[in-house]
Amino acid sequence: MIIGYTCSLNNFKFTMRILFSITILSLLSIGAFAQTTLTRENNSLIMGESVTYMDIQFVEPGHSGANQVWDFTGIKFTEKNPITSFLPSTAETLEGISNSNLSISDDGYNYFMNSSEKRLEELGYVNKTKNMTMVYSNPVLKMKYPFSYGDTYSDAFAGVAFFDKTYRIDFTGDYTATADGYGTLLMPNLIVENVMRVKSVKKGIQVNPCGNIKINIVKYSWYAEGYRYPVLVITIIENTPNNSMAPQITKTASVYTPQIIKTVNTVTETNGTTIKPAITGGVSVSLFPNPFSEKINYTYFLKNDMPVSIMLYDITGRHNQLITDKEPQSSGFHSGDIGGLRHALPAGVYYLRFTFGEQVVVQKFVKLEAQ
Repeated sequence: MIIGYTCSLNNFKFTMRILFSITILSLLSIGAFAQTTLTRENNSLIMGESVTYMDIQFVEPGHSGANQVWDFTGIKFTEKNPITSFLPSTAETLEGISNSNLSISDDGYNYFMNSSEKRLEELGYVNKTKNMTMVYSNPVLKMKYPFSYGDTYSDAFAGVAFFDKTYRIDFTGDYTATADGYGTLLMPNLIVENVMRVKSVKKGIQVNPCGNIKINIVKYSWYAEGYRYPVLVITIIENTPNNSMAPQITKTASVYTPQIIKTVNTVTETNGTTIKPAITGGVSVSLFPNPFSEKINYTYFLKNDMPVSIMLYDITGRHNQLITDKEPQSSGFHSGDIGGLRHALPAGVYYLRFTFGEQVVVQKFVKLEAQ
């Protein structure tokens, strides 16, 4: 029997934050784009790695579906930079958990995980400072391998938490993940193509001596080819104490861009010069749709003011058209298009050669026969 505890709204808030604290674990739904499926090999947690997500002001997540362009160029950064460490399973143990092989350290919590070839499960966690422990009798399936665009799964979970060893909280619920969109992600300093969005929904109910609390957490995570972890995460949390008609709503967003791991193909011009397309640094370029039949759009971001030249080549490498010649341009996003009467191109393979100050970026695109 639990005695000697006074219930209050603050206790509700504290309990809700403890049980459903949003950590990097909630970011790790798996996604894919087109023919690329993210796997444990490419997207599992790396032992001993620390990840810093930068908080941004909340933005709406946008639409689902194929061939989306998610424009987050106007995001504003805050001063908060949460840090999460992925560690091998520690010597620390938690009663009721025997098969943990991975630990996650985040904001004072140590999460006990089980990572395998097909799945990542959250088994429980402990926070010694807050004297809080939690063990899942039915673990949460946080990650399922492989998981491609259009895939979905649901998983039930249940557990018991103790605060100060006496205050018991029982909870049950279900977790659903759906790869609901793919396309191009526009960021203030980066354009990322081949992006897939995963929408996860965690619904649960907490039962404690003070009453019941309904929880609904909706999370949108954008994964990209060549990135191990999500580039952008948006979360909406609704807590409804004792069937209240007015839920408490918390909205957060964060980004993690310095993680590109993919190898970039090179382009060799006819004069023998090898040019490596830029993906990070002072500029980034995106072409869409590619291939195209009528018009292709190009977008690029400049970190600083600089002169810009754009040349159009055919597949033989011969100079075709000069679009912009050392035009002074300000920092920020710029865009244009190729097609129509102004660039009457026959079907074939072409290259756009961008010169940003001293940096050269070459992008390949394909013109289809007009419909």
